[in-house]
Amino acid sequence: MTNVPAIGLSSGTLPGATAAELADAVLAYGGSGVDLRIGKNLRWERDGVAEAVRGFAAAGLHVFFTGVGWRLGDPALPDPAAAGVPSEWPVKVFCVEAPDVGLVADQVAAAADAGLELWVETHAGGPGVNGLIDLAERTGVGVVLDVLGLDEIGGADRRQLAGLAPHVRAAQVKGVRRTSDGVRHRSLTPADLEPVLRVMDRAALRCVTVESRAGTPAADMAVLAAALVPAGAHPNATAATKPPEKEEGLR
Repeated sequence: MTNVPAIGLSSGTLPGATAAELADAVLAYGGSGVDLRIGKNLRWERDGVAEAVRGFAAAGLHVFFTGVGWRLGDPALPDPAAAGVPSEWPVKVFCVEAPDVGLVADQVAAAADAGLELWVETHAGGPGVNGLIDLAERTGVGVVLDVLGLDEIGGADRRQLAGLAPHVRAAQVKGVRRTSDGVRHRSLTPADLEPVLRVMDRAALRCVTVESRAGTPAADMAVLAAALVPAGAHPNATAATKPPEKEEGLR
C-alpha cells in the first residue's frame, strides 16, 4: 500500500456534538481530522463555522473538506463568490444525474475563480460511475467516494473503479444494511471498505472519514485504521488540507 490517507470522522457521526466535543471524539478514536457538513443544523456549527474551525485547529485537528448541498449542473447553483463558503478547504458537492458538461465546467471554473476546489460525491440521484469519470476528465472536478452513494448509483466493477481512481480525492465510509423499511446503519466491517481499497494505490486519496450513525464510532474508526494504516505508518494528516493562513436509524 503506497498511499496512506489521513483518517477521521464526518461531523454527521455526532450531530449533537459541539465543535469541542467532536474534536475530543476524533482524537480519542485515533483520527487526525474531520469533514464538516455545513448547513445541516449540526451542533458544531451553531456558534459559527469560523469559530468552530479555529477550535479544531487549536485541538490539533485538520479540516479535510467541508460539504454543502449544491448540485452541479443545476442552473440555480449559488454564486460561489457570494455563498460564504470557506475557501481554505475543498468543498464537497453533489451533481444532477445527467449534467450538461459545459455548464458544470463553467460552474467548476467559477468556483475556482472564487478560491474553491470542488469535489463531487457519489450520491443517490447523481451520475453513475461512467458519467462521473467523464465529468471529472472534462471538468477537472475531484470525487469523494461515498461507499453507500456508490451503491445507490449502480455500483462499479473493477474496471470502472480503476477509471474513477485517478479522480478520487477523499472517501467516506459507513456500515449499512438494507431492510424492507429502507437503509439502516450498522457497525463498519472490513468488507465495507472494499471500494476504497481498490482505488487507493491509483488515487490521490487524501483522507477517509467514517460517517458512523450506528452508535459505534470508536469501533468503526478501529476498523478503518486496521485496514488503511499499516503497522508503524503514520497517515499524512496534512494532505487533505490547505494551509490555514490563506443510531441506528433510517438514513
